[in-house]
Amino acid sequence: MFKKIKEKLILFLAKIVARPLLILYRNTLSVRIRRRHFVERCRNNGENILFMFWHENMILPLLVHENQGVYVLVSQHFDGEIIATILKVFGLPSIRGSSTRGGGEAYKTMKMKLKNSRSEMAFTPDGPRGPRRQTKIGIVRLAAETGAPIIPVGVAANRYRRLNSWDRLYLILPFAKCALVYHKPLYIPRDANLDAFAGRLSRITNELDREAEKCLAT
Repeated sequence: MFKKIKEKLILFLAKIVARPLLILYRNTLSVRIRRRHFVERCRNNGENILFMFWHENMILPLLVHENQGVYVLVSQHFDGEIIATILKVFGLPSIRGSSTRGGGEAYKTMKMKLKNSRSEMAFTPDGPRGPRRQTKIGIVRLAAETGAPIIPVGVAANRYRRLNSWDRLYLILPFAKCALVYHKPLYIPRDANLDAFAGRLSRITNELDREAEKCLAT
């Protein structure tokens, strides 16, 4: 009983307090965005988009895409419930499920949305529990089966801390200079080697993070 009350209180606070605090935090950041035209080109062409970035880097891309209707894959655990509540107040709907729980149903939902209407979705392909910076094949299979392009995203900041979590969460500090870099859309053939493409996506996303770091020096 006490646990349920505690969870409801946490969700209530997340709904009421998170948005003003995160907006205040975001307004302190200076964000440089590179190659946004790849995203706009897909949108202008009426294409679906599958954004991917590492679990540790999730905060900045989601703040940048506020109120853009991007679906976010969120775990069914209670921490996922907190994240889904915060995302909702930022105009980002959630699809609940992960590789460890509810993944099959979530996959069907995503595939249906991509086939029935234009949609954009965001993935942290090494979540929800790792291994860190290793792309699972779910996003690759989804892209191959629906024809939706994957746009990897790199993130960097000049002021940050890393938490002692499995993903070493990249906590960007207030008043930081940040960079967000998009890759060109990647289209996965239906007969592709999914494991090979997953490895390629991991390498590309790591390279994008390094490119974002270089952006801060220019």
